[in-house]
Amino acid sequence: MCSRFENKETGISIFEKLKKDSMGNFVYEVTEDTNKINISPTNSIISVIRNKKTEYSIKNIYWGIQFDKQNESPLIFNSRIETISGKKYWKQLFAKNRCIIPATAFYEWKEIEKTKIPHRISLKNKELFFIASIFLIQEDLTFSSMITTVPNKFVRQIHNRMPVLLNQNEAIDFLNADTEEALKFCKPLPDNDEMDISVAEDILTQRQRDLLAKHK
Repeated sequence: MCSRFENKETGISIFEKLKKDSMGNFVYEVTEDTNKINISPTNSIISVIRNKKTEYSIKNIYWGIQFDKQNESPLIFNSRIETISGKKYWKQLFAKNRCIIPATAFYEWKEIEKTKIPHRISLKNKELFFIASIFLIQEDLTFSSMITTVPNKFVRQIHNRMPVLLNQNEAIDFLNADTEEALKFCKPLPDNDEMDISVAEDILTQRQRDLLAKHK
């Protein structure tokens, strides 16, 4: 499960990268600054959504889909690809409402002495990558859920799920593909794509720092 991530890029830097390196018309619609580190469900985040053939919006949306807020239905911030491909409603949503979420890292937690320590996971050769996602529009607001899959060999040491990670070209192809082709993108990052992990120093509590110091 991916419950926190990092995006140290800005909306305008993402816009400039896509405009420079990808085919299509990219429309900048970001209206507010977003968190850079420790981004959590319900936060406003930056995403890229295809409006129509070769036109894409870079805009703020919210992380997490909640179907019935009054009755406090669960906040769905991760969606399993197995559920998306196997259930009619979710597959229809995937067919029409795909987006990509830019990220520079995501977090998972390792347990030390019954205390969970956040670790930052990134790609060694890509400062920026994209997380395949779906979205839903409710009351003129857009809400998203990241797509998760089984882990590759690297992430398996830490967790039994991982987000679907795409490079820039793959991400645009994912938005443009038909449903069955887009499903093929939703697989673990190949084991030969090098990943890196380190303690997430920027978001440690003092208690976590003291515990790590004890184990040095």
